[in-house]
Amino acid sequence: MPIIILILGLFIYLIYEIVHYCKIKSNIISRNEVKKAAEKQARNLKINDPIISCDYCGAKIDTKIHKVCPQCGGAYDKDIEWTSKFNVKSEFIDEQTKEIIDQREFKAQKEAQAALKKIKKTIIALVVINAFIIGLGTFIAISNYSSRYRSSETIEKKFERFTKADYSIEGDGIICDTDDFKLALTGIYTENRYHADSSYYGEYVLEFDIENRTDEDVRVSLYCCGNSGLSEGNQLIFYDTFKKNSHVVIFDNIYFSEGDSDQISELIFNELEVRSNKDYDTVFKLNDPVTIKTTSDFRYAPQTEDSNLIFSNDKIDIFSVYENNDYEPGYVFTLINKTDKSFIITSNDFIIDGEEISPYIRDDNIIPTDYFFITDPLYPGGKKYDNFKDRNVKINFSFECKQDPSLNFATGYIDLNK
Repeated sequence: MPIIILILGLFIYLIYEIVHYCKIKSNIISRNEVKKAAEKQARNLKINDPIISCDYCGAKIDTKIHKVCPQCGGAYDKDIEWTSKFNVKSEFIDEQTKEIIDQREFKAQKEAQAALKKIKKTIIALVVINAFIIGLGTFIAISNYSSRYRSSETIEKKFERFTKADYSIEGDGIICDTDDFKLALTGIYTENRYHADSSYYGEYVLEFDIENRTDEDVRVSLYCCGNSGLSEGNQLIFYDTFKKNSHVVIFDNIYFSEGDSDQISELIFNELEVRSNKDYDTVFKLNDPVTIKTTSDFRYAPQTEDSNLIFSNDKIDIFSVYENNDYEPGYVFTLINKTDKSFIITSNDFIIDGEEISPYIRDDNIIPTDYFFITDPLYPGGKKYDNFKDRNVKINFSFECKQDPSLNFATGYIDLNK
């Protein structure tokens, strides 16, 4: 703000000096003004009583003292030296006018030169200040660009309310370790204030040790799809840039919406991509999910007591229950993976009273091996149906197994009214 005020003040001062300079250069002095000045100067000449010579005897007469010649008594009222002070002719006035104009023009030239110097100095000051601002802005931009690199952090500064969990990572927690890049999960932190009524609201902080071993900056994205038997879809943990040849420790939070415990026995990282920040070439890409275990033995179990088993084969069990709430009434599905492979939900479609409708559910949710996944309430997207539960509703789920595409399958339309 002070710099802005300074620049504004300099601009106002510059405008003032330019106007002043233009007035001086155009020599805005009226003819009457100069004429009056010349006449005033002429009158000043008349005020001074001269010492004259007597026309009769030649004696000197001080007209301030003597009214007649002190030597011969002759009068000097006709003396030309005396009468000239009362009879200033127009030629004399014109001569004085020219002299005053010359004086004014000389003074104006000096003032113009002074004003021009002030203008130049003000312009230089504005250029310097703006150059400084541009330079400062460039420096800040470069600094901000540099600050976009993730650097080493501390839990106290970034997540001050969190403390280290009473369980630890088993082994070295390695997610990726190549010649170019290393990423390891090294700690889990929980927030005590989230405990209430013997439950936990599900936010955790994860500590990562990261080494960029390449000679170029890299951009890294990491996703997690599972926590202790419960699939959480495909959660982005971080997407950041890391400087070349850097080794940092960072902290990022992750939220498990279905969690009711601060215990984590394992985390499944399903996607890790490391790319050059310059040309976006792939440095590393995770092909198969990586499971990191902890010393905790906690594990989530599906709650299906009040649900209906609507589909079952050697790969997936699907349970459904209708939740009649004011905000999102609809069917909630629990999908349990019974295989040693991971499945991805690639599509899901409703048929309501014979009309095909796409329900509100995100595709590409991952169900790792021996995990279960709980959907949000599914309801017809874009349309409202009264008494949705009482209508003729069918649903189809399609699944993909990237590890073994021969296991891909679809349930076909399942009648939810049975």
